[in-house]
Amino acid sequence: MAARGRAGPSRFTLLVLALASLTLVTLDMRDFGPVETLKDGAADLLSPLRGAGDAVFGPVGDAWTGAFGNDDLEAENAELRARIEELEGEIIANEDKARLYDELSAALDVDFLADQESVVAKVVAGGVGNFDNDLVEIDKGSVDGVREGQPVVTAGGLAGQVVEVRRSRSFVRLISDPTFAVGIRLVVNDEIALLTGGGEDELLRVDGGIDIDTILKVGMSVVTSGIERSPFPAGIPVGRVASFDVDEGALEQRLLVEPSADLVRLEYVTVVLYDPDDDGGAAEPADSTGSPDAGTDPTAGEDPADPDGAGG
Repeated sequence: MAARGRAGPSRFTLLVLALASLTLVTLDMRDFGPVETLKDGAADLLSPLRGAGDAVFGPVGDAWTGAFGNDDLEAENAELRARIEELEGEIIANEDKARLYDELSAALDVDFLADQESVVAKVVAGGVGNFDNDLVEIDKGSVDGVREGQPVVTAGGLAGQVVEVRRSRSFVRLISDPTFAVGIRLVVNDEIALLTGGGEDELLRVDGGIDIDTILKVGMSVVTSGIERSPFPAGIPVGRVASFDVDEGALEQRLLVEPSADLVRLEYVTVVLYDPDDDGGAAEPADSTGSPDAGTDPTAGEDPADPDGAGG
């Protein structure tokens, strides 16, 4: 009975505290003045403690955020840089593909060939042999109708001449080679002369054959002459006159000619299947059964640096 009697005051105390709390909440909601004063005092009392806590724990939080937040930022930046590099690579690759497409389209549509039969070839090697930059290899051969002596052109004009043919590939001597020679004609006055290569990075040369009284101008067009039995059909662009002077001893004029074909960046070329002995003007494709190139590829064991097979 005594224990139950002691519980009475406890319940009473709990009831009083509950009523007091309810009263304070009600007064606080109604902005009762004394309660507001009490709240402000408590806030002022606790404010230094809160400031001290911020001073102690604030740098810790900032350091935590800096350590892990910066790592995330650096990782994101690295990912963005990698993506930028990837996009730059794609842009360059697409530009290169577009350039190759333009060159191939130009090789397929060479206006000055008219009805001449031709075949487009890819340059697969440049500077073939003992550092011979004037000899290139193409991926077309006798099975494609290619023959020695045939002209090789780009959309700009004459680029060279086939000097050796294998079954599935050939070698082309560029017009810049000093041993290269072709009959040319000056378009304005029909003067005919012999043009030779000037060497790598040099202009083409006409060392004679132009009368001393012939009127010349820089920029005059030069084309192949196409004289009888020439391996080059008439009218293929060769270049433009870059300069000229007079050989007083021979009473002739000499020319330097800028080639119209871009010999530096050869990707695709067009082989003109021309045969001066053929009335039709085009060589017939090789018969794979009757051609000496039929069967195994004769390139095995041969040195491409010696395309004429002359040896050392």
